[in-house]
Amino acid sequence: MVFENIDEVIDKIKSFPSVPSWVMKSREEHKELKALKTGEKFNELLIKKFEKIESTDRQVARNKYSKDIRDLFNRVYSPRDNVFRAAGGSVTDTYKSEANRVKYLEASRNYKGQKTIKQYLADSFFDLADVDPNGLIFTEYVADTKIYPTYKSINDIRVYESDGQLCEYVIFEPIDITVSNRPLKKWRVVDDKFDYSVIQDGDTFYPNEEETFAHPFGLVPCVILSAKQKTGSELRISELFPIIKLSETYAIDKSVYTIYNLQCGFPDRWRYEKTCRTCHGTGKTGDTSCSSCGGKTRDVTDVNVLETPREDDPILPAMSGFVSPDFEYLTLTRASLQDQEDKIDSTVWGTKRISEGGNETATGRFIDVQPVMNKLTTDSDNVEWVYNQLSIYIQSWIANDEIVDNQFYVALGNRFIIESQDVLIDRYSKSRLDGDNIVILDKALDEVLLAKYQNNPASLKNAQKKRNVEPYVHNSITEVNGIFGSREAAKKVLFVDFWEQADKAKEESVLKTEFNTYFNASDLGIPRQTETQTNNI
Repeated sequence: MVFENIDEVIDKIKSFPSVPSWVMKSREEHKELKALKTGEKFNELLIKKFEKIESTDRQVARNKYSKDIRDLFNRVYSPRDNVFRAAGGSVTDTYKSEANRVKYLEASRNYKGQKTIKQYLADSFFDLADVDPNGLIFTEYVADTKIYPTYKSINDIRVYESDGQLCEYVIFEPIDITVSNRPLKKWRVVDDKFDYSVIQDGDTFYPNEEETFAHPFGLVPCVILSAKQKTGSELRISELFPIIKLSETYAIDKSVYTIYNLQCGFPDRWRYEKTCRTCHGTGKTGDTSCSSCGGKTRDVTDVNVLETPREDDPILPAMSGFVSPDFEYLTLTRASLQDQEDKIDSTVWGTKRISEGGNETATGRFIDVQPVMNKLTTDSDNVEWVYNQLSIYIQSWIANDEIVDNQFYVALGNRFIIESQDVLIDRYSKSRLDGDNIVILDKALDEVLLAKYQNNPASLKNAQKKRNVEPYVHNSITEVNGIFGSREAAKKVLFVDFWEQADKAKEESVLKTEFNTYFNASDLGIPRQTETQTNNI
């Protein structure tokens, strides 16, 4: 969208004298989501007094000592890291200008704080989208020397009109300025062509021409953080939406558990009353301190003092002791919290996780990986779109053009590894023992390597190359010997020595040829099989 003139811009600002209801709603949700996921103002917003159940003193203590639940979200959403770590992916480079390509690569590799676009999104995107779905990643630039992303909270936005995850225009909240000791407000409005600045002096609006300029993007240079939109509204939906109520219940129950656990740490002590037989507890004999107790009284802080039993009173078996709190409650509550976490986890991923021992936990392996794959694919598609839209803004800035086709398209990988290396190794070993076909074995081994080297691309490349060059990679020496004979089995032994000294930068086909030469040159003392013997195997 492009405003016809500055008067239309001012009219648009005037049409929103107050914050629209959908923005107010989004701001309220933003506060709650931040409290849940990041712990910001957690106690203030979520730890409320239980009316007619909890005393004021207990509520104050529970509010003070309750811990936020950011750790819960860290555990539950850990599989999303796969979006940025998945193997595969590709880059399509159609740049025609080498100078522009070099400038693009420089800008994209030093996009934010020495981070690439991908690293910036990995560090920020989900964290921002979860708690501020109506917020923006907004592209700023300095002439033709620097371009960078900024996060615009919904608290900083008066209104915008969306088109998918793009905006037709954005009106930011005004900032207070002072000119000649006169308080004024400065508005910023951005459309597809211009970045407008407008000054408000009371009821009067006029353009700030010094800070109004044409930008090079051809679009409002921003991306709305969430792709999910509430029908009939500008409100966006956080990925946390399905588990908000579950998480609030978990937070409240955990706060009660925390207080009770603290109480268990301070047992209810008791003892019989002890008084000095000389002064009878007065501390004095006449006008002087008691010669027996010195006038000192016992500290009875946190101790229930019982009267000395009389003749017919029941006598407790000891002079002092303590009342043990109900530890069964702690055990049951701990189990209940785990059950709630499991429910939250399965709501997010559409399947449960279990440990290898069979006990349900929120950190085990998934029973069914397909729903997880589907969810990660959806997340990956959205991140990929955001990545390429941010890339387009950089290319438009370089070309100083209204809009350009994406000349540097990035496709993220989708070979997600959502289970531990140990689980994958066990699965691969079982497939070998079961005699599964080569396709299944190749896939299982590939997953093991991806899990082991997912944070080390260079080592992963070498491991995959080794797997492809090594003879009979899925078979043991004994198996090869039983099927093909001792000479073929010797290849398994000699390959280890060969690979240690091999030039791993070479192509796989070259390495295979070099290994055959290395093997044939080795004096093994093992007769070669004849062609007839080989054909009979």
